[in-house]
Amino acid sequence: MEQADTARHFTLALAGRAKNVAPVLAARVPLDEARLLVDVGGGTGIYSIACLQQNPQLRAVVWDRPEVLKIAGEFASEFGVSDRLDLCSGDMFVDPVPSGADVMLLSNVLHDWDVPECETLIRRCAAALPNGGRLLIHDVFLNDELDGPLPIALYSAALFSFTQGRAYSAREFRGWLSAAGLTCGPLIPTLIHCGVLTATK
Repeated sequence: MEQADTARHFTLALAGRAKNVAPVLAARVPLDEARLLVDVGGGTGIYSIACLQQNPQLRAVVWDRPEVLKIAGEFASEFGVSDRLDLCSGDMFVDPVPSGADVMLLSNVLHDWDVPECETLIRRCAAALPNGGRLLIHDVFLNDELDGPLPIALYSAALFSFTQGRAYSAREFRGWLSAAGLTCGPLIPTLIHCGVLTATK
């Protein structure tokens, strides 16, 4: 994701599904009292943009690599939210987490990483939230036995080929969130085998 051509091609390839799923996420997770959303590893910014369109009081920050953020800036202009969406370049494992968020979003990020990295990202996000702040994990979810549903199990197997991660279960996510001092709510389905798990500090 450091090379301009590669980053652009890969990021745009992921945007097709996001354009369909993001409005469903924005409609099913109430953010009417939120003021600032930080989209961690937010890529194109499509999920942030959908949340901004659904919540006119909201501002958002997309935090990702600089080459990826060029595309997020283009999408923000295309969808008319440039005045409420900021772009923050950084390494989510190393650099300071953007401050001031009452909501953080990890959308289709954690399945790219192994367990230690997932735990680190969740801890970093949780530490940056105020009391009452929320962390949203939007991803695919294996069942607690880790053997299905079949489409997610197949996708998880495919992830072995080109990432460090796999699909995880809601039980696994809840364990990491609890260890980070967060209280989990129910898993809410979105679209295309995805769902969102909300945890509150």
